[in-house]
Amino acid sequence: MRFVAGFLVASLLWGGFIYAYSQGLLNINLEPERAEEIVDAGPEEEVEPDPKQKRKKKWRKKKRKKRYSGESMTGDDLGDPDARHMDPTTGGGEEQLLGHEIEQGFDSVMPKLRRCLILAADDEPVTGRLVFGLRVAGSGRVSKVNLKGPSAITKTEAGSCLRGAAKGIRFRSFNGPDMLVQFPMTLE
Repeated sequence: MRFVAGFLVASLLWGGFIYAYSQGLLNINLEPERAEEIVDAGPEEEVEPDPKQKRKKKWRKKKRKKRYSGESMTGDDLGDPDARHMDPTTGGGEEQLLGHEIEQGFDSVMPKLRRCLILAADDEPVTGRLVFGLRVAGSGRVSKVNLKGPSAITKTEAGSCLRGAAKGIRFRSFNGPDMLVQFPMTLE
């Protein structure tokens, strides 16, 4: 007896659902929105209802903010490492920066990097891994910078700011060829 009562209740609920859907009282969109397709729709416009469906509400297009998704790399092409030729008759050396010197260089611009990340503040926090790519000349100056990480950072004003801050790092001079440096940071 309970089975029959449950079956009847479920049938009535499904019947009511199907009736409401066919009359346009319920609108169910089963396709998910993709972040890449969200663009500014311009001014709000009314969309005329389908004449076959009675009582369907008029829907308006909403203005949507452009979202960046995925990971990207922006900035300079660092090029390949320079070929090293040993010539004992010249005074050129093979000296390079040490790991702790690179960390100290980034520590010196950390307040600037934090201010740049504030520019990326949005409704949803950005997490992930940022990787700074630097080409450091023997003079200790950063000649080229690129940035790899979440597109919400790298393709926005925050990415430009981060690259500028990294280009401002001054290392000690060293007697050797240009260095390619990869410096990762985790955003939490």
